[in-house]
Amino acid sequence: MSLSRFVGRFRPYSVPICLFAVVAIAVLFVPTLVLGGATGRTYALTMAVLIVAISSVLPYAVAVGVLTVPFLYTGIGSYAAPEVLPTDAEPFGLAAALRHVIAGISYVVAATAVGAVGIGLDFAASSGSDPFPAVGFPPFPALGFPPFLLLGGVVIAGVYVAVQLWRYERPVRGLGWDTVLGTGVLGAFLAASPLVALWIFGSYGF
Repeated sequence: MSLSRFVGRFRPYSVPICLFAVVAIAVLFVPTLVLGGATGRTYALTMAVLIVAISSVLPYAVAVGVLTVPFLYTGIGSYAAPEVLPTDAEPFGLAAALRHVIAGISYVVAATAVGAVGIGLDFAASSGSDPFPAVGFPPFPALGFPPFLLLGGVVIAGVYVAVQLWRYERPVRGLGWDTVLGTGVLGAFLAASPLVALWIFGSYGF
């Protein structure tokens, strides 16, 4: 299979595949840096944190998926593939809305999962330990808030925005400012997901 043909087949599924890859890498490898080994205890603790974080963020995930349907309706962006955007030939429909909502919920959960893994790094930094010298990274500065928790959401948001714009198969300049801005705003909701999960957990004790 030629590279161009592979890219063409990969493009429609690129966002979910890339986000799944980021989540898998974060869940499988980052905890071993913090807890010192790929043991059953390491991944049991990781799963416990993920369960708490995801259960906390679900109300926000559903709200993001549903309340951003106007982005799809007006044609300025979607969490689903660009092909679901309404056109003269295929106007806005229920199937497209469902795809957008499901994708939005999934991406919020993905951002929260990566942010939850970052909680372990934040705990390590706040306790005075630093997992990064083992892999050659400099110490991370204390910023007064959970930086790795926020970083998890930012990474997912950045991947979503970059790859989603690529899925349009047109140069960014040819997309129009409204599409670029709309996609950026949708990404911002993802970036905020881990912090919202932490706020909901702290407020309601989930």
